[in-house]
Amino acid sequence: MDRWSIFIDIEGFRSTYTKDTQAVLSLGALMEGILSIGSRCYPESAHRLFAHQLGDGFVIVGEFGRASLKQPTAVAIALLRTILSAGGVAKAAISEGQLADIVGCYPKTIQDLYYCAQGGPFPIGRGRMTVLPVMGTALINSFKVLHSEQTLSGSLLILPKSLAPRVPKGVPVQEVGEFSLIDWIHASFAELSAITCRAQLPNPDEATMKATLNRYIKRNEVGQDWTDNTKKYLQLEDGV
Repeated sequence: MDRWSIFIDIEGFRSTYTKDTQAVLSLGALMEGILSIGSRCYPESAHRLFAHQLGDGFVIVGEFGRASLKQPTAVAIALLRTILSAGGVAKAAISEGQLADIVGCYPKTIQDLYYCAQGGPFPIGRGRMTVLPVMGTALINSFKVLHSEQTLSGSLLILPKSLAPRVPKGVPVQEVGEFSLIDWIHASFAELSAITCRAQLPNPDEATMKATLNRYIKRNEVGQDWTDNTKKYLQLEDGV
């Protein structure tokens, strides 16, 4: 069975990076959230997480495939709420595929430098090179869902329609074209509550999350489609 994957990145990072510190604060909240969940909730096999930063986002991959998507759904929702509590917003996609260590496919000169640096940046003259050690359809598929031309804009949690039946009960899901959208504001189920508690992540109530999202929309230059989609699929109330 293919491994589940989440691709999550910060919304508005490029447009807000030079304005203030919110973009970096949001990315930091995402990093700490992943660290807390992986360390405190899923530290051992066969539930470990593997996370790799790609720009202003991360691809997170489970150790094995699962019949139920409760683990990635809980992780994605918890991270979206953590970023929101830090004053930012994000967008995420859940998909499936394979992920493999491909360092052995790199040229021997690169391999030698990579292993000498123990997987960290290695020198290129007085500069540094960092390489991504993994690749596969787990990364490609989740990235494609997040950035497809058919994918709606907004602070949304998206997955292929074919995966929707495996989302746990208690999670509102709505079909839109070839994708399904999860209402991450109103979702509630045991796995989500458990990791939020164990990882010591923010646990805002629905009213607080709605108010925070509406404030973000009012204070930032977001497109009308982004605003409409976020309000519609997360059931936000105007004027909060």
